[in-house]
Amino acid sequence: MDKITLYYFNVGDSVTRARGENVKLLLEDAGLDHEYIRVKHEDWPELKQKIIAKGVHSATLPVIETNGQYFVKAPAIMRYISTKLGGKYHGSTPEENQLLDVAAELNDVWFEHMKNSFFGSDEMKAKYANETLPAQISLFEKYYSDREGPFILGEKLTYADILIYHMIDDSSARSMLDGTAPNLLKFVEAFEERPNLKKYFATLK
Repeated sequence: MDKITLYYFNVGDSVTRARGENVKLLLEDAGLDHEYIRVKHEDWPELKQKIIAKGVHSATLPVIETNGQYFVKAPAIMRYISTKLGGKYHGSTPEENQLLDVAAELNDVWFEHMKNSFFGSDEMKAKYANETLPAQISLFEKYYSDREGPFILGEKLTYADILIYHMIDDSSARSMLDGTAPNLLKFVEAFEERPNLKKYFATLK
C-alpha cells in the first residue's frame, strides 16, 4: 500500500486512548509505512473542511489519508486496509466474516458504554465498573471460548481481535481476566507477543 497518514486527537493524558489506536495497532502489526498526526482541537475545523471537500460527507476522526483519498470510521478503515492487503485481517468464509462483523458491532456497544461513563456522573462510572464492564468481559469470553484460539477465529489475527484487545486495554480490564476469563487472557497475551506489536508496545513504556 501507499504510505498512510492517520489523524486523531489526543484524548486526555493518554496517547493510546479511544478510536485512533485501533487503526494504529493494525498499521503496526501489518508493518505498513505510516505517519500518525495528532490533531489539535483548534485545527480540526480546517481539516474537517478539507476532508469534506474530498467527498467524505461524514468527516470524523480517526481518518486516514492515502493516495490522495480520505477514509473514515475506525472499523471501516481497518476493513479497508485488510481488503487492500488481500483480506489479511478478515476471515476465510462469509460465515467467519459475519462473526467478525458481529464482534465489531458488539465492541462498538461496549465503547459507547465506556464513553458515556467517562463523561458521566459518579453513579454512571460506578455502574460501568461494577456491572457493564464485567458483563462485557463475560460476553467476549464466551466468543473466545468457541475455538481453540488464541484469536476469535483461531490462529489468525483479525481486525475484530484488534478492536477487542484495545477495548480491554482502554477499560483497564486486563487485571480482571486472570481467573475469570482465561480465553481472553490467552488472547491478550498472544496479541502482545506478536513481533511488530511487541516492538510498538515497548515504545510506549
